[in-house]
Amino acid sequence: MFKVKLEELEEKAYHIRKNLIELMYRAKSGHLDTSLSLVEVWLALVYSDFFQFDPADGSWRERDRIFLSEGHACPLQYLVNADLGYYPVEEVFAGFRRPDTPFQGHTKRSLKHGLENSNGSLGIGLWQAYGQALGVKRQVFCIAGDGEFQEPVSMGLLSVPHFLGAASNFTLILNNNSLAQDAAVEIGPIADVARLYNWHVMQVDGHDFAALDNAYRTAVDEGDRPSVIICDTIKGKGGDPANEGRLGFHGRPPQTGEEYQAYIDGLEATRRN
Repeated sequence: MFKVKLEELEEKAYHIRKNLIELMYRAKSGHLDTSLSLVEVWLALVYSDFFQFDPADGSWRERDRIFLSEGHACPLQYLVNADLGYYPVEEVFAGFRRPDTPFQGHTKRSLKHGLENSNGSLGIGLWQAYGQALGVKRQVFCIAGDGEFQEPVSMGLLSVPHFLGAASNFTLILNNNSLAQDAAVEIGPIADVARLYNWHVMQVDGHDFAALDNAYRTAVDEGDRPSVIICDTIKGKGGDPANEGRLGFHGRPPQTGEEYQAYIDGLEATRRN
């Protein structure tokens, strides 16, 4: 199932969330709500016993790959990669959103740090990832946001297996938290369109480790077509409960000591429950 016990994975999720809150409170910048929504999604993947990587050699040819298309969720990627051993977590805290560091507001490709792609514009990571999947034999995963699929360039990816070839080693992970920057969004006919072009489509609770593990394994075992996993998540999950699943906090982490404490109190309450 996982490389660590479920209890340890849940403890990792707690500490990652705590570090996310601390990191972006110190910087007074960053997309905390999006990052919080993806914690289980990311940890369940990298700690699956099938996922291959080498933190001592980020360019190892036999590695599985994660491309981040929802680029503003990169603080989570930075902290998870630190947990995996690519670099000390102190480097993230010292360098986040500072000039001349690898830890910018969107990822800058650096295999040494476990970052497969540079990103920024919505949808670009999807095409980077699918192109990579057509050229390598290892598994390629791409994490994208539901808001990205308001862009035609993102929807266009769904037709690619029909025209350019079905990369059975490719899995699209869609963060379905139903909120974009300034409006609620719906994924609409994404599942139907994907099935039309012969994708394998699944929909799971994006905060349930067991459900995520089952979906990832099913995708990896799919032999002749790519997969889409729609992960239903809550934006801001595990932070200030007054802000969970609400508009108005995209790119706005806690700014005051009182706001910071509300996030920490909310996180601690979820741990007790």
